Amino acid sequence: MKICVLCVLTMALVAGAESEPCSFSTFQPFNSYTNHAGNVASGIVIALDARTATISNAAEAVKLPLSIFPESEQRRIAADFVLRQGGGHVDQLRVPVAVKRAIAGAEKAMARSRKRAEKGLCSKEESEAFCEKSAAALKSYLDKQVKEGVITPEERKAIGR
Repeated sequence: MKICVLCVLTMALVAGAESEPCSFSTFQPFNSYTNHAGNVASGIVIALDARTATISNAAEAVKLPLSIFPESEQRRIAADFVLRQGGGHVDQLRVPVAVKRAIAGAEKAMARSRKRAEKGLCSKEESEAFCEKSAAALKSYLDKQVKEGVITPEERKAIGR
């Protein structure tokens, strides 16, 4: 059996003690996230909520407050979690508040327009045209946020707009 030197070193660093060597076929690479103090947490993000991330490695799973990480690392953690889950919801992501508000505002405006059409205050065609324009504006806004680095392409994809 061949021993993966990188795997042994990673496991020793993560576990902080003696570890069993593993083969290439069982090695799962860990991501590393650096907090404000310069400490590194290595592992796979297995759970994420608005305030904490649970990072699991070969030895343990640790729940860490997201506030200990810089904003860029928080975005990476969220993106890695979303990629691992194969999708996600906006509430699970570390999307900036302004972006969440823009999404919520557009959804609310479109819902109001549909209600107006139901009440006969505008035609269904006018409502649909408004909703299409609102959706296009939101899409453009989100694309601009990706271009400016405010959100990652993975977050943009998970948002689904």
